[in-house]
Amino acid sequence: RSRTKASLASAQQVTHMIAPPADAFALTIAALQCMNLLAFANEKKSPTPYSKFAHDDAKAKIPSRWGMLLIYGPAFAAALYCAATAPQLNGRELLVASLLALHFGKRVAEVLGLHKYSGSVQAAASGFIGFFYALVVLLICSQQHKVPASLYAQRPSSTSLALGLILFALGEAGNLYHHALLARLRNPREQVHTAAAVSATPSTADALAAPPAAPPARQYTLPRGGMFELVTMPHYFFELVAWLGIALVAQQANALLVFAGMVSYLSGRAVATTQWYMGKFGKSWPASRRHIVPFLF
Repeated sequence: RSRTKASLASAQQVTHMIAPPADAFALTIAALQCMNLLAFANEKKSPTPYSKFAHDDAKAKIPSRWGMLLIYGPAFAAALYCAATAPQLNGRELLVASLLALHFGKRVAEVLGLHKYSGSVQAAASGFIGFFYALVVLLICSQQHKVPASLYAQRPSSTSLALGLILFALGEAGNLYHHALLARLRNPREQVHTAAAVSATPSTADALAAPPAAPPARQYTLPRGGMFELVTMPHYFFELVAWLGIALVAQQANALLVFAGMVSYLSGRAVATTQWYMGKFGKSWPASRRHIVPFLF
């Protein structure tokens, strides 16, 4: 009984550190967010069509770089707006908006200067995801100023703040590092294909007489280095660490549900990616690799 009482007391202490939805609107949004917890099943079975899962026969396609900017750009703009207009009611409105701006700003910078793209994506899919991410930013920031300042005055809140900032920094750094590893995989392969294409360029007469050439097949390399030795999607893992950090800093139910929804979405997509890699590489794929959480899942 004493252990049960201690567990209940700990659970009550945790719930007291999370601000519940402040009004009927926030409660309705929270209920809708709970539906997003089912994203795992959908992403595992039918992943959202971008990156490796882009549909080649889809209409209204745009270059992948523009598609990814459409995904992250609106959320970055929304976070900058929220940071610029943040009130000072409980002391964390600007901090939370700034963390969101750093998160999506990093993604925009990676799209512009780090990632290498060669394909195209469906404009509608990119637009939908971008709209969703922007709504996530606006939701968290709009609810942030409704968190009572008394919640942050409690001693456990200081621990939550420090831990949240550490997790955010660790998550963003780990995500960037593994994105850089993925970007390096494409450079040598693309250089080889470019050189081969130049050396094999036919004369003008031959080109006019020949049938249209099929586009070269995409080449994929087995990811190596860092936590790729342990899981298929380490960059997803670190992204979730960053979202957990934001939720701990915000200490509000809507932000926590955003993190939970991201866990469901990215976990399902990680499973689908593992299955895609296994189909691509067969027995060469390391059987010991988990999907997203080292040694566990």
